[in-house]
Amino acid sequence: MENEQLDFFKLPKEQITVVKTTVRSVNSTLLTVSENEKSLAKGLEEMAKHVNEQDVEIKEMFTAYSLLLTIKETCYAVEQNNW
Repeated sequence: MENEQLDFFKLPKEQITVVKTTVRSVNSTLLTVSENEKSLAKGLEEMAKHVNEQDVEIKEMFTAYSLLLTIKETCYAVEQNNW
């Protein structure tokens, strides 16, 4: 065994307890980060879906207004020519 491994076995019980607690704490933190990452990804996915839906609705409204404006302009042009 390497010297570092041999030194590890010489650690007092208190230090081993501290190391175990630290490792558990880090593991818990990593699990929490992972859960938060999944939650954030889901939220971003839902937000992107909502934005895409709104984008479609806005494009449809813009198309309808453009058509209405074209019709009004055409009517106006016809009226001007009839006078």
